[in-house]
Amino acid sequence: MTSPRMMMNRPVSNQAKPTGTAARRWKVATLAGLGLLALGGCTDNEFMQAGCPNVGVLRDAGTLHSDGNVAILSGLVANCAYSDTNVTIAASLQITGRAKEGVTDGAIPVTYFVTITDPDRNIISKKSFTTTVPLTGGSGLVEEQLTQVIPAPKTMDARWYEMLVGFQLTPEEVAANRANNEGR
Repeated sequence: MTSPRMMMNRPVSNQAKPTGTAARRWKVATLAGLGLLALGGCTDNEFMQAGCPNVGVLRDAGTLHSDGNVAILSGLVANCAYSDTNVTIAASLQITGRAKEGVTDGAIPVTYFVTITDPDRNIISKKSFTTTVPLTGGSGLVEEQLTQVIPAPKTMDARWYEMLVGFQLTPEEVAANRANNEGR
């Protein structure tokens, strides 16, 4: 029986190295592939598309309690388009509302904000908007169309930017939402 050490030092006899014509074909194919990669890097790649910024609703600012009524930022869908100097985000935001117990009609006035952050999470813009959620039969929905512009040339990938939406709340309201969101 051979020892493990002897087995490790034993040369492997079934490894083949390409020789002659096979070796030349392999080298030519490798060089051709490397050449194509190099040429691909020299031209403008019209098929490469940079990503869109991330969009989302801030968790602790997504619910508004007002006089027994509740409004929720319930849907945010967006797409983006690059120009030579900026990225434009077109978004659709849904705000749903529910009336307090015993109320069927009316409206919930809301103020929400849209913030743009850079890749380091610094706020580069913040805009506030007001709207009203009409209530019929105790609930309602309003859809807001938003357009935000980020100064970023098309040579920059804007996927590291964020567009964040939330209700304009007091610190106490944010703390209450955070407490309600714990464990979810």
